[in-house]
Amino acid sequence: MIRALLAVALAAALLAATLPAVESAAADRTAAALDRDIDRIERAGKSLLADDDPGARRVVTVTLPAKSLSSAGVDGFTIACQPRCTVRYRLDGAGSRTRRLTLPVTTPDGPIRLARAGEHRLTLRLARSDGSRVVELHS
Repeated sequence: MIRALLAVALAAALLAATLPAVESAAADRTAAALDRDIDRIERAGKSLLADDDPGARRVVTVTLPAKSLSSAGVDGFTIACQPRCTVRYRLDGAGSRTRRLTLPVTTPDGPIRLARAGEHRLTLRLARSDGSRVVELHS
């Protein structure tokens, strides 16, 4: 009986000691996946600007993971282009992270806000604004 209680106490102590590391790894994994999605948005936009005529489109999927043992949940993912385009996301239990898009991007329908877990399709469209080629981003 004493051995069983000692084993349970030891297991609980080990779990308590390792849980912060598991949560940190899940947050790092989720942030890396979201950063890859942002990189894909930029690559698609650069491709549009370099190769296509106004009206051309690309579709990029952004995946917001649900909270699990291996992934941090995402409280929000926002793309706002006033005046410069930035992507901001907040992970459950962690601070927000911000990245600036280096392309001439507009969000004509206002900021794009993604909140629920799952796949979200973003459409990038090549357009002209004030005589310059820009990428319009739509959800």
